[in-house]
Amino acid sequence: MATLSASHQQRVDMMTILPHDRDEYDPINTRSNIPGARIITSRTCGAKQMELWEQHMPPGGEIPLHYHDCEESLTFLSGEIEVTLGAEVHRIGPDTTVFVPVGVLHRVRNVGDVPVRMIAVFPQAAPAVLYPDEPTP
Repeated sequence: MATLSASHQQRVDMMTILPHDRDEYDPINTRSNIPGARIITSRTCGAKQMELWEQHMPPGGEIPLHYHDCEESLTFLSGEIEVTLGAEVHRIGPDTTVFVPVGVLHRVRNVGDVPVRMIAVFPQAAPAVLYPDEPTP
């Protein structure tokens, strides 16, 4: 994993300042292959019990149906989004947070004309991204 240089990371009493305008963060390697998807808070900065991902999704972009081995909180900061949670489909806009319980299948699609910016928060480091058509590890 890449680490942030001293000029991009500032520690104050066990707190780490992580500017989002840097390019040195680890990419998220999943099937969605969304450009700009990256891990901001992880074990790299000292987090032991949580992880935060930032994702930018172009118009028409999609994160395919998947689930996690922990809960997930998705906060959408821009764009028009279609979120599938289990059998339900919801159309939402910016400044909306979606809570996804552990093991619930979900998908995210950008159905608008502008990029979607979203933040995903997990209550554990290195959450598994699991797909319904793959065997469980």
